[in-house]
Amino acid sequence: MAAVWADDPAGDAFDQVGSAFDGDLRTLADDADACAASTALAQPAIMAASLAAFDALAAADVHPDVVAGHSLGEVTAATAAGVLDRASGARLVTERGRAMGEACAASPGTMAAVLRLDVDVVAELVDRVPDAAVANNNAPGQVVVAGPPPAVQQVVELAEEAGGRVRMLDVEGAFHSAAMAPAVAPVRDVLEAADLHDPGPTFLSGLDGGERSRGRDVADSLVEGILAPVRWVDVQHALVAHDVDLLVECGPGGILAGCAKRTIRDVTCLGVASPADVTAVVEHLAHEHSPA
Repeated sequence: MAAVWADDPAGDAFDQVGSAFDGDLRTLADDADACAASTALAQPAIMAASLAAFDALAAADVHPDVVAGHSLGEVTAATAAGVLDRASGARLVTERGRAMGEACAASPGTMAAVLRLDVDVVAELVDRVPDAAVANNNAPGQVVVAGPPPAVQQVVELAEEAGGRVRMLDVEGAFHSAAMAPAVAPVRDVLEAADLHDPGPTFLSGLDGGERSRGRDVADSLVEGILAPVRWVDVQHALVAHDVDLLVECGPGGILAGCAKRTIRDVTCLGVASPADVTAVVEHLAHEHSPA
């Protein structure tokens, strides 16, 4: 994640986020196995890569009217929107990753993506399995469940019986479920000590797709989001309601672009995972806003 930004000024985001991280974040961010195995490492690394993309866009005079983030991405969105300065954002993501890593170790869990079934159907299946939870509603026919491995396996079997297809996720634990309860207080403590500002661009919360116009409300959303499911379908529809006609996914992976193509198909979505990707965004905007 870091190497692609090594020769770009936007790569300074790795040093900014790394200021609160115990280790060389630039080097560790390029270790795919280490990031996959440790949420304490993956969270700062992903945030740094996403902020690098955001900074590269800003350097090209591309600025958002609306921001939103999926799970960890909501911390990045809050930082990009100016709710948190870079130092506070770095402290928050480092503590969030550490606390959630410890919660994973204390309550081992897993996650699975259930495909081809409506969220209401998946919710009904989850209600039949103690300790299981709906963690993400990402797109029509793409719902993520979380919980202890035996509970998730029960949901998997029920989903397959109902005609769904299931893909197990390579994650460290059961995020957005009760297993993450020990991480709530540490995250809240960091935010209570931070100097919060109202967001510059419109900020949409992953809790419900609703706008949060005060810094304190954004902070509360970040805390509540540790346990609550990510209602990403609601966020996407809220983006459309705010007249967004271009989505730009900042950071590696392209997962959110894929969700958008299934949920809000008429909205153009571009990804920025490297400096080279900025050109496509600039050219798209130049074309859309050029005189007829």
